[in-house]
Amino acid sequence: MKMIKMALLGGAAMAVTAASAQADDLEALKAQIDALNTRVAAMETAPSVPTGYQLIAISEGELQETPGLGFTARERAAYGTKSTVISVLPTADAPAGTTITWSGYARAGLVYKNESVDASRDFYNWDQGNEEWVFDENESASGSADDDDIDVKARGQIRVKASTDTAVGEVGVDIRLRANFNGNGSGDVYSDVAWGYWAMTPELTFGGGYTGSLGNIGYGYDGACTCYYTDNADLAFNPNDTTQLRLSYGSGPVSFAIALEDASIRAGGDNFGADDVANEDELGVAGEMKYSGDIFSGEISGVWRGVNGDEYNTISLERDGEKADFDLLDSELDAMWQVGVGVGFALGDMANLSLAAAMGEGPLTEETDGNITAAVPYNQSWWGITGLASFGLTDGIHAEIAGGYKKREGDDISFENADADIDEGYSLTDVEYDTYGVLGGIYYTPVDQLTIGVEAEWYTTSTSYSVYGDENFDDNLWDTVEDVEVDVDTFSIDLVSVWRF
Repeated sequence: MKMIKMALLGGAAMAVTAASAQADDLEALKAQIDALNTRVAAMETAPSVPTGYQLIAISEGELQETPGLGFTARERAAYGTKSTVISVLPTADAPAGTTITWSGYARAGLVYKNESVDASRDFYNWDQGNEEWVFDENESASGSADDDDIDVKARGQIRVKASTDTAVGEVGVDIRLRANFNGNGSGDVYSDVAWGYWAMTPELTFGGGYTGSLGNIGYGYDGACTCYYTDNADLAFNPNDTTQLRLSYGSGPVSFAIALEDASIRAGGDNFGADDVANEDELGVAGEMKYSGDIFSGEISGVWRGVNGDEYNTISLERDGEKADFDLLDSELDAMWQVGVGVGFALGDMANLSLAAAMGEGPLTEETDGNITAAVPYNQSWWGITGLASFGLTDGIHAEIAGGYKKREGDDISFENADADIDEGYSLTDVEYDTYGVLGGIYYTPVDQLTIGVEAEWYTTSTSYSVYGDENFDDNLWDTVEDVEVDVDTFSIDLVSVWRF
């Protein structure tokens, strides 16, 4: 009996303990339910998105390329790897969402430049009696000059890319604004890229606007360098930016593109007025084939643009201290074309090698920041080869060195004074222009938002030509000849800083 009594008491104690535990669990569960009810009530009382508005999300993302419009090596170095992403979330009545990415940078550089010039002119008179050229010491001359310049230069750049997924594919735009500054005064803001595109399929894209030509070679000295304030030598294989329509196809490492380009040139300088447009009735076509692999990459590019020779029928020359207009007589300028190749090799994780070569023909042009500032109205041909090697010294430090050579040769042309009352003519012959150059830089990027670097460049240009003159142009007899040689050595070094967002 005593044993039974003890067992009953133990069972009762266990029941009381279990009941107590269940009560504690019920209290905890009740607390969780109350908290959930509070959150639901708060959500129900929150204001809803008004009609006509959408939700957006802002985040940091990777720098995005525009379909059919890749970055050059210089653009990627300037913009960095990050951008701000604004995602416009779709609502019930708007199935497509929109993504806006924006990025930009400001840069400043302390730039030192030295330019030394050596020039000579050997002047000869024709001795008709002895049928020989006689050196004229009084008219001949030679001289040299040396000039130093130091500046603090700056640039501001903003890029906005917006895209929307539609029922027919992705549609978007890429707009970029730039302003350059040098000392006191404001900088003119202009757009260096204005582009729209329709990604019809993941492989096929149709685009149009203003950007670089497909004929540009994106390798070598000019195409692959970082070059914030260097790359001033005439070693580029770049047909200049222009308005165009483009069709691009890319699948895996292989891509193709073709573009219809406008061949008009808006140029200032001595040969054209600031508002004049040459070739305004001509078009062009450009194309490229690319392969992008982990170890090897390459491209073949070409461009052809029509040239209206009637727009290049006058040249302004300074003779005997006075300027005069002369009419061209035998210019064969009818097109600009260039074909070129570029190859790149990844030498492990530490180095990359980039090579470029091209040949072409067309009017000699001078440009600043991709815009033609002068066009010389005679046909000239060119060829060249350049190379660049870049090295990743540490995770945040990289260096590069480049070199190249380019040769230009101009056609022989004749021209006569445009003033009908002056019987005077000249002939320009044996025009040759050679450029050698090297550049280098080392850059420190501790974070994505900041780069500090030191750059330097040296290049030399040698120009030679002969000018035959005739005061009585109708007699077909040259009276004088000038043999001119000009050598220009240019050296620059800069300290540059780039700040990004």
